[in-house]
Amino acid sequence: MEISEAPVSLTQMILQFLGESGLPADAIQEGEEKSGIPQVKVSLLRDVYTELEPKLESILKGNGIPFQKKEKEDEATVSFSWVLRRGDGERLTLLFACPRPLPKKKEEVRPLPGENKVAIIIDDMGNSLEAIQEICALKEPVTISILPLSAYALETAQIAHENGLEVMLHLPGESLNHQDGIDEMNGFIRSGMDENEIRRIIEESLAKVPYVEGINNHMGSKITQEEPVMGPILQLMKGKDLYFLDSRTTADSIAYDLARRMGLRSGYRNIFLDSPIGVNFTKQKIIDLCRFSQRTGKAIGIGHPFPETLEALKENLGLFQKYRVKPVFVSQVVEK
Repeated sequence: MEISEAPVSLTQMILQFLGESGLPADAIQEGEEKSGIPQVKVSLLRDVYTELEPKLESILKGNGIPFQKKEKEDEATVSFSWVLRRGDGERLTLLFACPRPLPKKKEEVRPLPGENKVAIIIDDMGNSLEAIQEICALKEPVTISILPLSAYALETAQIAHENGLEVMLHLPGESLNHQDGIDEMNGFIRSGMDENEIRRIIEESLAKVPYVEGINNHMGSKITQEEPVMGPILQLMKGKDLYFLDSRTTADSIAYDLARRMGLRSGYRNIFLDSPIGVNFTKQKIIDLCRFSQRTGKAIGIGHPFPETLEALKENLGLFQKYRVKPVFVSQVVEK
């Protein structure tokens, strides 16, 4: 990770590092100690911390930031406390809290009546033909979601279809935290667009990606909260008999509920699978997905074509059998 040359606080630097490491936002808490020293607390698994630790050390040393580390254990948690200092007198306490694993015991699997199903989507496809070849080699019913303006959108859809995979359109939409200019790109659906413009973008996107059976949103944390934008999108999809999958890029999304009211086949993402910090993190997310399916009968996970994610899928296909879940396409789990 490259640290910006612009002066930033230690807190900003650490938050940037943690965000780029793929840790979920709700695992990170920013605050102060009683003495007023800024503090960042992080909750994470021990193996994730183990992979994160040398990368953080390297960044701090590269930026000339002295640090001290202490380890503390109790019955429930192993904690790693870092104290960072900078020459101007700035200090930061960084606390990693890792829950201790429970004693190992034979895991009870209590499947629901019938088959528990798991659907995995790989988003942001179309920028690499290597990625689609790796996914096809898995020989599992993975659903491919393709960006319409990607360099290999057409070829990716054709390869997926020829190998019996399900194709989705990954429709770009305006987000709440968009960077200047990104959402003004051609092909993005934006807040305040009129119905004709929305329909034009969707039709042009579908023309670039053949064999589409459903659509999910790429970004779109802003538009998925707005019925005036989502209504025309979903109405067009309903007319084409396409299903809708809410990627749930915001907890405030109304898109899935609106799709249900309009009578579309629809569903939403339960778990994000990937992280650039290592395959073990994604393995745990695959396990979480299987357990979710055991509780509810079905589960939908979204990943991206990161090398770590694809490697984790390749190495852990046996988990589906272990947890007695059946991998299926998204069309087999969306509600009718």
